[in-house]
Amino acid sequence: MINFVKNHFLSLNRILENRLLLNTIYLISIIILFTICLIFFLFDKKNKYYNFYYPFLIDSIFIELVIWTIPTLIILGIAFYSIKSSLLINPLNKIYNNIKPLIVEITSMNWKWMIIYPLQKVVSFNEICLPTLIPINLLLTSNSIMNSLCIPKYGIQFYCMSNCYKTVSLLILKHGFCHGFSNNFSGTGSQFLKISIFSTIKKSFFYWINNIQNFNFLSISDYNKLSKPGVFSHPKFFKIRNNKIFLSIIKK
Repeated sequence: MINFVKNHFLSLNRILENRLLLNTIYLISIIILFTICLIFFLFDKKNKYYNFYYPFLIDSIFIELVIWTIPTLIILGIAFYSIKSSLLINPLNKIYNNIKPLIVEITSMNWKWMIIYPLQKVVSFNEICLPTLIPINLLLTSNSIMNSLCIPKYGIQFYCMSNCYKTVSLLILKHGFCHGFSNNFSGTGSQFLKISIFSTIKKSFFYWINNIQNFNFLSISDYNKLSKPGVFSHPKFFKIRNNKIFLSIIKK
């Protein structure tokens, strides 16, 4: 059902970030090449113009305009492109305003991740499945101390803090598998705060959701037990009756 993709960036955010980085390098290389050519021309003694003297070029306004205008225009172009692209790839912005996104609520615990699908009324621990080519809104918070969610292949890294939440917009282009983790030290078990991430086509995603709906309901005792500090090696899945668990965690 899932093909493992290792050599491709899975997220639109990551592709745009790499394109921005490469285009910026290309633009900066113009200045470097221009400087190298100028230095080579001025200090090359084999150049036939090396020993020539041009008195009328002393204090030339035209030369000053050329040597200052061209680099200035290049730097302004790089700055404009970088600022515009940075605003475009800001993961806090919505990707599509005319398409209803999939809402996924992620809560960090000590030391596990709880993922809630409020509309589908299912919850998973340490495993998340996301559909491709569908806008996704990730809502992040913490049930205890501050942690962070870092998914290198998606190009996102955000902190999860208690009593507040942060929204991340995401669009996945390719199906595959990757890992997420917390790069924030939050205790002796923070190295186990990892999450398995599957990106699948829409049909496989709803198949995954339907399988979870065959599990038991998440009871209050189950939640209290899972919210205590500890780790487990295998993901856990539950269906839920109340889809306001995430809101109650924020307001506690």
